[in-house]
Amino acid sequence: MTADDYLRLVSFELRDLPWHTRRELASELAGHLAELPADTDFLERLGRPEQYAADMRTAAGLERQRGIIAFLRARRLRNLIITAVALTAIGLVIGAIAWIDSYQPLVFGNGAAYPDHVVYPRAGGEYVVVHKGQPFRYGITVRNDGRFTVRVLGVPTLYGYPFRAHLWASGPTIHGGMPEPERRFKPIDLKPGWTLVLYLVGHYACTYQAPAGSSTTLGELPVRFSFLWRTATVTIAPPSGDDLTLLLPKNVSCPPTYHPPPSTQ
Repeated sequence: MTADDYLRLVSFELRDLPWHTRRELASELAGHLAELPADTDFLERLGRPEQYAADMRTAAGLERQRGIIAFLRARRLRNLIITAVALTAIGLVIGAIAWIDSYQPLVFGNGAAYPDHVVYPRAGGEYVVVHKGQPFRYGITVRNDGRFTVRVLGVPTLYGYPFRAHLWASGPTIHGGMPEPERRFKPIDLKPGWTLVLYLVGHYACTYQAPAGSSTTLGELPVRFSFLWRTATVTIAPPSGDDLTLLLPKNVSCPPTYHPPPSTQ
């Protein structure tokens, strides 16, 4: 056993003592070991490390320390500070990741554009009668209600509606309103407070099997967006009661053959 091994074992037995006290005792022992001949058998000369540590503790009048306070006092202040800073940084990173994963600032922008041939029944709401091949256009406003810019990526492919449509968009505006669609949609950065109008532009068509006189409701639009590394889909919907109902005439049905609509990306 070398002098360093003996010193390390004794220090381990004194690990509950305050760091400065343990350092002083270890320094005294290191000085004593350095004075001994190189070929000294430390176990024979000084006894077992745990006994030597107990004798040092008794000579200094030091009792064994227990509890969290003793544990902290036994640590070097610099190491405690480094550990505290590291744990704080880890906590902030975890909190930031959780916040980013939950960040969703897109809301309905208080405006929707219905097809030109929409009907407003007395009971409220809107509906259109589907005539295959006729133009179809439906728009909805999306506003960034948060404090950070997000990137609007588009609308996932829609199923279960009697139309084929591509996604168009107006230019973003800070004044709201329902500007006309300007172009086929491309991903766009939407700044805080800005509004974007997304339009489904196409024509009525049988994209799924539906009996004559049946109807389906277009009440919400799934919108994909990204924020930093996260990509998610949020449902944007007008207020309750403003859904658009698409109604097949009583003498018209859609064929059973399934034809998926084009992607609205």
